[in-house]
Amino acid sequence: MEKKLLAAVLIPPAVIVAYSVYFHIDFINVLKTMDPVLFALFVTTYLAQLMILAIRDSRIAQVPYFTAFKARLLGNAIGLIIPGWAGQDLARATVYSRYNNDLVKSFALSLTEAFYDVVVGSLMFLLLIEIKASPVDFIYIIATLGNIIGWTLGTGYVIFTSKKVVKMEEKLIRTFKLENYYSLLQKGKDSVKNVTTGKSLIVNSILTVLGYLVQSVAFFYIVPSFPLDVLVNMTYFAASLIPVPASSGFAELGLSIYFVPRVVVALRILELIDFSIGFVLIKEISLKDLKRQFDEIRANGKLSERPNA
Repeated sequence: MEKKLLAAVLIPPAVIVAYSVYFHIDFINVLKTMDPVLFALFVTTYLAQLMILAIRDSRIAQVPYFTAFKARLLGNAIGLIIPGWAGQDLARATVYSRYNNDLVKSFALSLTEAFYDVVVGSLMFLLLIEIKASPVDFIYIIATLGNIIGWTLGTGYVIFTSKKVVKMEEKLIRTFKLENYYSLLQKGKDSVKNVTTGKSLIVNSILTVLGYLVQSVAFFYIVPSFPLDVLVNMTYFAASLIPVPASSGFAELGLSIYFVPRVVVALRILELIDFSIGFVLIKEISLKDLKRQFDEIRANGKLSERPNA
């Protein structure tokens, strides 16, 4: 496990260095000559985006605003090395569970947040792609379409089967000997359904869009065309949907559509710095508390605890 984690940590900088070598870019010089205004813009707009998303997350996870902000900041950092739900979504859930002492509910609500991040972000990318389309975009179009379909179907299934007995579900649970987790599955479904209403869909989607727009402002310093700036930001987002640490390789490829290699290297460094800020909160994840909650999960939940039909 330690070797895999070390590899995940080393992959992003290794890819940036390899990209620099391939295009004959002085990586060290890029660092030394980094524009302080651009650096300040990237950090400021990144934190501003998280402040907006924390409003949405606090509504969904039912936790205080600052708890949601810390969870988002830390989750993004963890997501650099562990992509997908096992990274940032679980990290946020762990922070929430320190507040409500309920890891199952926290994880279900963290995934609800991810639904907005992914689906809204993917739709924004697809709506803007015509501004400056490239053959390379095919990769990101497939990634975003796949995620829209997957997250929409998955979330829809969770909502519409909440408090219902699904025979096929029970059969699969018995087949894989997961009977002890059945009631926990139902609890997670109920948590998602309870925070998903027509009004919440609209409000949370608006906050998500606003967050992405604010983050895109940083690119205006390089390319003074805001629609294109948003597309650049959403292309970077689309690259993050591909499950590799820190979108390594795919982020560089996407940015290369719009910028020369030297600028691509600078932007990648800035993005990694932004996301790494959250590591200052690494102590928010208590491995002892997490282990205790997992032990409780193993001890709870029986298939006989069926929801009302």
